[in-house]
Amino acid sequence: MSVKKRIENAMYLAQERIKQQTHYYIRETFQEGSQLKSRVLFDLGTDPAQYIIYPGGKGYYFDEVVEETLREQGLTPTQDELDEIFWNFLDPEIQRVIQGFKRKTEKRVSGSDEDAQDFHLFDKRRIHFLRFGSMDQQHIHQMPDKFFRALSAKSRDEIEQYFMREERIIRPSELTRYLSVIFGFQRYLLYSRPDQIDGSPQQERVDTLFIESVCTLNKDDTFWAGMPGTDGLQAYLRRYVILYFDHAVQRVSPLPRYLHEFMNRHRTYRPPKKVRLNIAEASRLFETTWKNLRQMDSDAFTRLYRKQALKFHPDQGGSHKTFVKLTKLYENLMKKKGQKPLH
Repeated sequence: MSVKKRIENAMYLAQERIKQQTHYYIRETFQEGSQLKSRVLFDLGTDPAQYIIYPGGKGYYFDEVVEETLREQGLTPTQDELDEIFWNFLDPEIQRVIQGFKRKTEKRVSGSDEDAQDFHLFDKRRIHFLRFGSMDQQHIHQMPDKFFRALSAKSRDEIEQYFMREERIIRPSELTRYLSVIFGFQRYLLYSRPDQIDGSPQQERVDTLFIESVCTLNKDDTFWAGMPGTDGLQAYLRRYVILYFDHAVQRVSPLPRYLHEFMNRHRTYRPPKKVRLNIAEASRLFETTWKNLRQMDSDAFTRLYRKQALKFHPDQGGSHKTFVKLTKLYENLMKKKGQKPLH
């Protein structure tokens, strides 16, 4: 006969995706023999807020059907425990008012002493990254047990629900780093540029390592202890597979890259306004196109300058201002041709 041992304050909120909708449950962690398991206490449906009643003002209470159902199963939850379950569904103004009074109690195994818990490496990697955001975990085995105390006295289901909540802080740009760390293939990303990974044999190697790691963890009975058996992939692992292939690893399509390169090759250069004015003035004063001016060698350009200088020289009836502009343009263009101006 199996013996069920309750874990103090062991209720928690769980969620599952069912037919494109998120369903919520109040679950409990309990000990059966040497294993920590979980069970459903109350099905909250798709909208837990329906069980919160606001009589007016800043007051609220929970539908009595929730407490009655929990009492029938031997639980007498406190207001703080129910607040923690329903917190995210409370009216934001009420959340603000009671925030300063909100306390979270740590879950502890009932009894006079607390046995040291052997945390799984996969859990340690996740905790470490979520705390530090670092891909370097070479000292993870030296971390004290209290660093992982958020996992203490939790069933596998409760631990996975905990990580589902905590992983919301990870930005989309960090997903690849996070998954590479927790599944142990970060060494393939540390010394590679993105353009050396995407769509390359290296990417295929990384994909293979990821799948192998997922399969190995899926078969690890010690990791999934207390969870119902399954012939396929555990639902909590399917979530990581979806994150990896749909969101984390960006496989670059060759079409956008080709279009970008095509546009760059055929982009018409439009110089700044000041440069355009200089080009127009040079064409006018030298009486030829800008293209011809650029293609002329230094000797031909000097001959053209001398011809135009005679035309615009003040001694020949020209304008001093125009002559100065012509000479300045000649000197600048000769510098671009890599030659010293000849007068």
